[in-house]
Amino acid sequence: MRWSYIIPRLTLLILVWAFFFFAFDPLLKWGAIKGLEKAAKAKVEIAGLRTTFLHPSLKVTGFAVADAKDEFRNLAEFSELSFSAAGAPLLEKKLLVENASLTGLRLGTPRKTSGKLPFVKEEPPSALVQQLKDESKDFALERAADIKTDLVSDYKISADDLESVKLAKQLEQTYEKDYKDIAARLDLKKYEDGLAALKVRYEKAKGESNFAKQAKDYAEIGKEVNKLSKQFKADKQEVETAAARLKDAFKGLDEARKKDIAAVMGKMKLPALDTQSLARMLAGPLIAEKTEQAMGWMATAKKYMPANSKGVLKNEAPRGRVVHFPKEKSYPSVLVRRLALSGELGADDPLAYSGVIEGLTTQPRVYGRPTTALIKGAKGGRRLDFSCSVDAAGEELRTDTALAYAGIKIEQLRLGSPSSFMVDITGATGNLDVKLKTEGSALDGRAEARFTGASFKPGTEKIKAAPLRSAVESAFSRLSSAQIESGIAGTLTAPKLSIKTDLADALSKAFSGAMGDEIKKAQAEAQKKIDGALKPYREKLDGLAAAKKAELDGKLKDAEGKVTGGGDSLLKGLTPGKLKLPKFKF
Repeated sequence: MRWSYIIPRLTLLILVWAFFFFAFDPLLKWGAIKGLEKAAKAKVEIAGLRTTFLHPSLKVTGFAVADAKDEFRNLAEFSELSFSAAGAPLLEKKLLVENASLTGLRLGTPRKTSGKLPFVKEEPPSALVQQLKDESKDFALERAADIKTDLVSDYKISADDLESVKLAKQLEQTYEKDYKDIAARLDLKKYEDGLAALKVRYEKAKGESNFAKQAKDYAEIGKEVNKLSKQFKADKQEVETAAARLKDAFKGLDEARKKDIAAVMGKMKLPALDTQSLARMLAGPLIAEKTEQAMGWMATAKKYMPANSKGVLKNEAPRGRVVHFPKEKSYPSVLVRRLALSGELGADDPLAYSGVIEGLTTQPRVYGRPTTALIKGAKGGRRLDFSCSVDAAGEELRTDTALAYAGIKIEQLRLGSPSSFMVDITGATGNLDVKLKTEGSALDGRAEARFTGASFKPGTEKIKAAPLRSAVESAFSRLSSAQIESGIAGTLTAPKLSIKTDLADALSKAFSGAMGDEIKKAQAEAQKKIDGALKPYREKLDGLAAAKKAELDGKLKDAEGKVTGGGDSLLKGLTPGKLKLPKFKF
């Protein structure tokens, strides 16, 4: 027996075994923690991580990731994640998991130690959150007992400080460029060239002596004419729709104008009366905070979303090319067909839920189907229904999410700002309904929260006028239910929120009834000043819009006349009466 040959190889095998038995799991655990901490910008804890290789599997226990914006709260935690991988795909360097399990998933749980990482710069609040917080903070009641219209008359307004004027300037700069882009979509030369080519074919077919061939050519030309006409109508509709969307941007001027009025009233320590400003003051900070949190998760998920690539079918090597021959079953690099999950929602009286996520993959185009999630839970009068679809198989990422959570016990919920006006909601039962769709970076969603059996206590400490204080307290004491609605549009980087609540209606009526006409006069005077400052910019913008619309309408009319007229002329020449029928001798 050649020990000199056997011993070195045996030693190598023992060392490899020792590495995977003693060192691989700790190294994998350390790498996972560091990678997740880099993504979450907060501490990540993993109590245990174990792998097996004879039957490939992974088990992770005691996982928690802290919230980067709240160091004593976890963003998420779970008890155990486990799965086994199929053996055959591993030979092709592919991970296929038929069934995985995630148990004990909880969100927003408290933690005993700080989850803050050293040397991580704290990100400032988004522009959306800061704006709504400022609107709520600047809402004022100090002068409600001593309203003087001449106070507004003496107040100087700078056009450069108005949001509506800034928006008008921005629209003016982008409007002309956007209209050029829209007009460029209507490529008249493309249709003229197409019609010219068809006319050449028509003239050639007209001189054809073979009746059957001429009939066939005429039929094909007729189909091409109809196809060209149909394509023009589709392009025309697209251009008109894009122009209408651009015109809708003007609606933002009215919203900006209302914000300017509320801001001027706030600077003079006078409350705004319109329900839109009051709704943003009351519910804006809370909605913006929750929206920013949700969008932060979306942005993180999108950042780590796998690229839409079919690269598994071709692989460029430094030298030569590796050609992959098609197989009956071609798997993505990583695919988890089904992940069963369970967990709890809430801290005091947790609601148990369970669900399944299907189609988790690193190569969605290869997989060819969307990733879907369905989660349900029920306990007593509470009910949770969540569904989500993420389709990354196309050119743009599309998502469709729906959440319905009924029977939420609300001990206390605070709306408004401590520096201005607040409303405490206690002892309520809440129902939440959320729907959100995204396409690329575009957002389209709505959320509705309903509170029943609640007590509403307004913070009237800062209201010095006794009649106003009494009116506000009386208005809220009569309420036992309320509703808050929010809509979101725009993009992930520049979202736009609309907010509506009947609490604002109650507050507006209390203000209007207690303060009489004086505050309305002050508000009308502020509006007059703002409209005067905005007028030259608005008139210039309206003139530009009218001129560009007339220019585009003229191009559309001219193009339609040429395409439709040329097409109709060709079609008339293709009638059966124009065919050269064969002559028969009897």
